[in-house]
Amino acid sequence: MNHKELQLLVSSYLDDEVSETDKETVLSHIKVCTECHEFVQHANKIREEIRALGEVDLPYAFATHLAHSVERRDERVKEWLGVEPLARNTFFVLAIVVLVIFMFTSSVGSSSAFTGDQLLSGYSTDTVSTRVLLQQDHLSKSDLLYAVMTK
Repeated sequence: MNHKELQLLVSSYLDDEVSETDKETVLSHIKVCTECHEFVQHANKIREEIRALGEVDLPYAFATHLAHSVERRDERVKEWLGVEPLARNTFFVLAIVVLVIFMFTSSVGSSSAFTGDQLLSGYSTDTVSTRVLLQQDHLSKSDLLYAVMTK
């Protein structure tokens, strides 16, 4: 038995609502594990202190108000459960679309890269930067920067 399993059984164990095999398993675990032994002792102390408080008078219609609150919470959970798969699937589809667009544009962009050799050899494309560069007799740094920025 691990710590998590023991913590799930503690309440039932202290209320003597577990099977004999579970009871023996809990006892054997808390004999060797000081952390779980302290956890069981602490839970038992809390249980005893709550019982020592005695009876508590609840306000009129407390059970009805509690039941309505639980119903409202369950309705909100059900509403979200209907929307959550749709939102998750929409996000997944959008992520795939963005990935496909990125892959397509990166492959198209890399195959049509514009180099200075293409410009000097007379290769012409229909971009603003190419038209600006081809109209200039002398290219300045700002012209080259403009060409790079518009590419």
